[in-house]
Amino acid sequence: MTGVILPPGWDCSPPGGVELRYRAGGSSDFDWMRELAAAGCRRFLIGAEAAARGSGFLVATDHLNLFGDGPLVGPNRDDAGPRFPSLPGLYAAPEGPWKPGVVCRVPDWRLATPAELAALGSDALASEGIDEAIVAGHAGARVMLILRCHAWRRENTGAPPVAEALKLLTEVV
Repeated sequence: MTGVILPPGWDCSPPGGVELRYRAGGSSDFDWMRELAAAGCRRFLIGAEAAARGSGFLVATDHLNLFGDGPLVGPNRDDAGPRFPSLPGLYAAPEGPWKPGVVCRVPDWRLATPAELAALGSDALASEGIDEAIVAGHAGARVMLILRCHAWRRENTGAPPVAEALKLLTEVV
């Protein structure tokens, strides 16, 4: 089974064995992911919008979260995973029509600047996707986080390669 969580507006016609949810935001998404993981789901495809130096698509190889908060703060859900999960190897980043890179979580990627991107040393800035990846990793799942990157003053209106990402994710995990 594969869990897929996408931003509203991303088109996806999932094949059998894929549980699809369009992002609602907050703990309801996390609860849905934990339920899937408890049912044996060990791979997730997560989509998000992001800011980057250039338009295109990026698949996360790692992430930065410098804001001190996150989805695992507070009492641990022992049924969902260990208190301090090990996250190296969290991201599946197969080759495809995207580039690999590091994504940094920011409060609102639409308000970020090129200077912030450069100072952080990441390839993209995103507001969503990383927390979901952490929740999936807490449950022992692997994640493919695909970002539709928008360059400053250039919106990426390309169709996200969700079908190809799903195919490759099932091959590598």
